[in-house]
Amino acid sequence: MTSLSDQVTAIAVSYLGPAARVFLERQSKMHLEGLAFEKLERQHLPHLQYWVRISAGILIDKEKAKEFSERIGNL
Repeated sequence: MTSLSDQVTAIAVSYLGPAARVFLERQSKMHLEGLAFEKLERQHLPHLQYWVRISAGILIDKEKAKEFSERIGNL
């Protein structure tokens, strides 16, 4: 896992708990053209941020999902 994927995972755990890793792997696979989450690079963050906000908003409070995606965008 890259340092960047570690950082994103750490953020996600605070919002999604143990489901964080599976959630991020799915977002990466489905919305970043099949990219393995471990190969995440800075150039992928804006697109990941967008999809995290939408997808997490289905699972958690929309304001928390917005905060979650903004934290990813600030990396």
